[in-house]
Amino acid sequence: LIAYCTKYMPYGMRYASTSMHQISGELEESALVSGASWWKTFRRVLLPLLSPGLLAGWVYILVVSFRELSSSILLYSPGNEVLSILIFEQFENGQFTVLAALGVIMVSTLVVLVAIAYKLGAKVGLQQN
Repeated sequence: LIAYCTKYMPYGMRYASTSMHQISGELEESALVSGASWWKTFRRVLLPLLSPGLLAGWVYILVVSFRELSSSILLYSPGNEVLSILIFEQFENGQFTVLAALGVIMVSTLVVLVAIAYKLGAKVGLQQN
């Protein structure tokens, strides 16, 4: 888990910082001048503007980390394999039917998770091309 966090944190920060740079500080100041607390300003002003970028970053990191193999190969121990390691082992052992089944499970899981993210993205204003 620590390896995945350190490997993908720069990608998440890129999406988050891009979203934060697009928000003007005057929006925050105007909410505070209007009498809103910091928490209410964050929840009502900043979070709705940040959520499309954060959701897009989450989807990207989810898809890329789901197929991650290099960190997993270096850090796995017997009995503690992730799905990409299981797929790789089945390929090495020539078990192509099991490999195909695991591949279908992996792809279908990703399709369901990305579909959920698209539904959430429609609610927060993420453009869907």
